[in-house]
Amino acid sequence: MYRSIRELGRRIEGDPQTQYSFHKVMSRVWLVAMVVTVPIVIFAPTFWTKIGILLVAEISYYANYSTDASVMSAANASTPKHITPFDIAADKEKEDKDEQAREEGSAG
Repeated sequence: MYRSIRELGRRIEGDPQTQYSFHKVMSRVWLVAMVVTVPIVIFAPTFWTKIGILLVAEISYYANYSTDASVMSAANASTPKHITPFDIAADKEKEDKDEQAREEGSAG
């Protein structure tokens, strides 16, 4: 699994396999949301008025984030050299070394 939220975020931004998996899950969430919202709009219009505003805002935020993450990933993948100082493997190696140093420090 993922060691931290930070690693998950970086993988969503830069790892095509994670991006595919994430967006596959989210596309299913949106399909379910489409089915669920119809009865809410029909049978609870007052509730829908309140929750609908929040839902539209959240969808907008998600669309903006996924667009930016996709563009960053495409830009990073367009050259053999990474554009950003961000490398998932390097981060993981650094975290492993830091963890190992902490363990050695607590053992000594």
